[in-house]
Amino acid sequence: MTSRGAFLGFALALSIVDPMGWPGALAQDHMPPAVSAPPQPAAHLVVSQPLAGPLSAGLVVITLRTENLKIVPVYGETASQVVPRIGHFHVTVDDGQWHWLQASEEPIILQGLPSGPHRVVIELADANHKVLEAETRTFDIPQRPASH
Repeated sequence: MTSRGAFLGFALALSIVDPMGWPGALAQDHMPPAVSAPPQPAAHLVVSQPLAGPLSAGLVVITLRTENLKIVPVYGETASQVVPRIGHFHVTVDDGQWHWLQASEEPIILQGLPSGPHRVVIELADANHKVLEAETRTFDIPQRPASH
């Protein structure tokens, strides 16, 4: 019976040894520290004025880019933990009550706006739609001669 008891005691001891080979409480003292992500520099939005050539023909082309944030179509809490930081744009035209989401750094192209003054607000947002920075561009679409 003594050898059976010793065997069970040995088996129990093996069952509480962690994969690193340390028994129970000692394992906590010898585990490597958790690695945290290094702080990231602030995200920055760079937006150009509408290109003059297309604007004279009634076509609005606004180029944009980001610094310290990658634009990708990925959203939600888990996405907000990604390093490097990811996000997208919110675009609002003429103070509209709605905006669209743009998940690429392709130029914003607007067509069919009437002649006269206009305003476009471009917001840089994180994966949870929290606005990090915004830029506004105002411009006039020239009156075009009526076609016959």
